[in-house]
Amino acid sequence: KVAKTPPSTRSRKLVSQTSKEMRWKGESAGKTTSGEALYKCAYARELRIDVGGAVTLEDDSGEIVICFVEYMFQKSDGAKMVHGRILQKGSETVLGNAANERDIFLTNDCLEFELKDIKELVSVNLQSMPWGHKYRKENSEAEKIGWAKAEERKKKGLPMEYLCRSLYWPEKGAFFSLPCDKLGLGNGVCGSCEHREPDCDELRILTKTSFIYRKVTYSVHDFLYIRPEFFSQEEDRGTYKAGRNIGLKPYAVCHLLDLCGPAGSKKVDPASTKVSVRRFYRPDDISTAKAYTSDIREVYYSEDIINVPVDMVEGKCEVRKKIDISNSDLPVMIEHVFFCEHFYDRATGALKQLPSNVKLMSVARKATGALKKNKGKQICEDNEVDSGKWMEVPKESRIATLDIFAGCGGLSEGLQQAGVSFTKWAIEYEEPAGEAFRQNHPEAAVFVDNCNVILKAIMDKCGDSDDCVSTSEAAEQAAKLAEENIKNLPVPGEVEFINGGPPCQGFSGMNRFNQSPWSKVQCEMILAFLSFAEYFRPRFFLLENVRNFVSFNKGQTFRLAVASLLEMGYQVRFGILEAGTFGVAQSRKRAFIWAAAPGEILPDWPEPMHVFASPELKITLPDGKYYAAAKSTAGGAPFRAITVRDTIGDLPKVENGASKLILEYGGEPTSWFQKKIRGSTIALNDHISKEMNELNLIRCKHIPKRPGCDWHDLPDEKVNETVLLCSCIHCFC
Repeated sequence: KVAKTPPSTRSRKLVSQTSKEMRWKGESAGKTTSGEALYKCAYARELRIDVGGAVTLEDDSGEIVICFVEYMFQKSDGAKMVHGRILQKGSETVLGNAANERDIFLTNDCLEFELKDIKELVSVNLQSMPWGHKYRKENSEAEKIGWAKAEERKKKGLPMEYLCRSLYWPEKGAFFSLPCDKLGLGNGVCGSCEHREPDCDELRILTKTSFIYRKVTYSVHDFLYIRPEFFSQEEDRGTYKAGRNIGLKPYAVCHLLDLCGPAGSKKVDPASTKVSVRRFYRPDDISTAKAYTSDIREVYYSEDIINVPVDMVEGKCEVRKKIDISNSDLPVMIEHVFFCEHFYDRATGALKQLPSNVKLMSVARKATGALKKNKGKQICEDNEVDSGKWMEVPKESRIATLDIFAGCGGLSEGLQQAGVSFTKWAIEYEEPAGEAFRQNHPEAAVFVDNCNVILKAIMDKCGDSDDCVSTSEAAEQAAKLAEENIKNLPVPGEVEFINGGPPCQGFSGMNRFNQSPWSKVQCEMILAFLSFAEYFRPRFFLLENVRNFVSFNKGQTFRLAVASLLEMGYQVRFGILEAGTFGVAQSRKRAFIWAAAPGEILPDWPEPMHVFASPELKITLPDGKYYAAAKSTAGGAPFRAITVRDTIGDLPKVENGASKLILEYGGEPTSWFQKKIRGSTIALNDHISKEMNELNLIRCKHIPKRPGCDWHDLPDEKVNETVLLCSCIHCFC
């Protein structure tokens, strides 16, 4: 017997055809768990319907729906039924008008309908292309032949033959490889229904000491997060945080002591069911000074016992002894782990040594995984990442990486620190940046040139000159490359990962001249970047750019980039992230496109770990829907926001025009961030200041010294005309 499929999540009122002959062909192919007979083939009037085929339906609004036939069965009342998965045309996905008219995508939306509701058959080819740079020409030729046949069919007025190469999952902002081995088996099991997630907000009380809420199992003695809004009425929300993050607080860390509710599997209301918890306080609950000087992971034991509604619970965490937590040299939080060494008396404000009878979680008894949020949903994972082990991954176990538009190597540095990649090659147009990259990544071969020139040289080296479309200038420059550079050029098969951030001047909203010819040329570098993916076919590809990349040119550039990667055969994920939610002391919204080869795991987005005043960053989808890679953390997160003071509060004071390249810090680091970022460094490099003219210097001095102030807060005052004239002359000179 096979598993019974859950009910469809998508229902449509279908317009049934008039009752005509509907019959099964062949014997029953098995039964469902409820005893319904399964069939592999049927006739609906003159149409032959096969499992694994595609059909069209018409709903009550006249809309045509295309369905892939997963299985067919007969109900006890004799009704002949079809279970299908809806197929969407490319134009109905995020691709919009950038989609190939032949492309159609499998979705996770299902329908159950009667055989008599079928209107027509549709030709859909589930295509799985050979993968890799070796098949680039072969696949390209097959694509040309396919297009020629499609055009011929169109001229003859024949129906479209669709290609289905990916699963479109808008809720995850991604296109995945087709699960071909699980499609159209006709065994009564639908892969989409089988993995459909239950109601995320469901609460079930298992025993007197345990319950499940939002798919996470909690037991007495677990540590958990409580949303800060529960405490907001009894506490002053003003904090040390600067500017935009004033008043925002992280989750409260609590210890689960008791469950106030009836045991049993029946659903109960999470708003009225309460749990008894002990609250642990944070340094930022005490004072500004304490927050600045304390470890961001430190919490304080208290005697405050509170009853909290379950709907305020936000996930699980751990509280250990300090000696039991892993340490990393990086100022990055990825674990939901805290340490406790002190007792906090809220009545007196005193901190005391933690009593010896207080038991915390030991390494021997870890919680069953850390909370991980994925687009607002909570998942409890058994695997815990030890952040202290990142840098120990040997180079031979890392992905060989090519960094394009490499700058001084920040993206490469981050990926290498994460233990993911080893940058062996880099391309950078500007000589100073290229030289900085060499110093930061001495083992990488750095090519300081236009990336189009480098790609032309690589294709010449590999004997693919005939496949390269380039300008005469690029060809001339490629021919002039030094023999040593040509020898060090990477070739297809060597590069496993390509990453980069193409010039963003044309997309950036901060650029007042983004319609200038130079900015438009910079925008076109996206095409050059995609050409590297097309030629090399690496296992992974990452594109980073400013947020406006998604909306620039009415979203057409973004859609074409995604469509191009899908055309190459990649799995693709897209999203926008806010750097502030990952521990950066400023707002930096960035768009990303991930691509992974078939058979590889398409990387998911990291979990935002810091409170930050930023809305959900949405990408618009058809039908008024949208996708957000991460939910806003303005309402709470595991850790507080990192402030400018945390970041640069230990830097020595410099005056206007300071040019001394090496300075002594003059003191020990104070904040958690400073300690992590400085390490054992004594000297400070490049702490210099561009010399401003008198007018700009006056402006800077007049910016109010209140949290969050900038040039928008300048007072409306006249500046001495003599000073203004001197400043203008200075600028002119």
